[in-house]
Amino acid sequence: MDLRSVFADIAADLSDVEEYLAQLLDEGPQVVRDVALHLLRAGGKRLRPALVLFGAKFGNYAYEDVRPVAAAAELIHMATLAHDDVIDRAELRRGKPTVHSQWGEHTAVLTGDYLFAKAFSLLSEVRVGRVVGIMADVVYRMCSGEIAQNVQSRQNALPNEDQYLDRIAQKTAVFIAESCRAGAAASGASGEVQQALYDYGYAMGMGFQIIDDLLDLTAEPKTLGKEIGSDLRAHVITLPVIHGLRQSQRRAELREIAENPEVTGDSVSTVREILGQAGSFSYAEELAHRFIDTAKRSIHPLIDVPAKTSLLAMADFVLERQL
Repeated sequence: MDLRSVFADIAADLSDVEEYLAQLLDEGPQVVRDVALHLLRAGGKRLRPALVLFGAKFGNYAYEDVRPVAAAAELIHMATLAHDDVIDRAELRRGKPTVHSQWGEHTAVLTGDYLFAKAFSLLSEVRVGRVVGIMADVVYRMCSGEIAQNVQSRQNALPNEDQYLDRIAQKTAVFIAESCRAGAAASGASGEVQQALYDYGYAMGMGFQIIDDLLDLTAEPKTLGKEIGSDLRAHVITLPVIHGLRQSQRRAELREIAENPEVTGDSVSTVREILGQAGSFSYAEELAHRFIDTAKRSIHPLIDVPAKTSLLAMADFVLERQL
């Protein structure tokens, strides 16, 4: 399965969103244009704008009304990537240089701010006022999650599973959930439909992030597009490590690596070995499966339209993806 087949029902409109984004970003000062277009051309799944479009299919779908919401969702996502890479000191994303490594931290932060402003400028033109509030809450909660993670990292504190799940909810799941809801709201879908789509997106987003964190430790570097163990190197403790710290007979060795300010490639290899022995990767995958099952059940009551079939397929894709 690939995303092209999952997105077949919205392929033409999603392609137009891509062109629309390129037009929007080909404005402003030259350096901003260069950086913003670099982010756009770096690729990505376009998951959030796709979910906006799918959500809108459950109401009175009018592409011209929902296009700015879909574009704004991707602009917000791009802004968070520019900021996150500065915080994490990441040198590569999707196999390409990050903004701060190519243009400097100052430009990366300002470009992220520019993209946020551009997104909300678009949303201000949407006739359904609730959409602005939905996306404003997304940014608020993502920032709250990032602040909590940064504080924990600075204190060198190792989170427990509940703290981890709360963090990924704030940083990832809420955005995916609200992308679904925003599309439905923009097309005038009922409150019940909006809530069902939110619940789907939240559970799918939780599964998505758990798999993402799992791949950070198990995928091949060429496939991943960045160093293996980049979370661990940035002192971001994810579910497999949390499980290993709880269950592994080598937990003391694992804790020493996790608390070390400098995590080397050899250390990452050791962590992979420890977590494999402890069943930590299997544990994380099983929890992701449970979230995806919840996502599917959430939209079971909704009307049977092609978008529903696509959302069910997208949930399966989350579990099957390799990058």
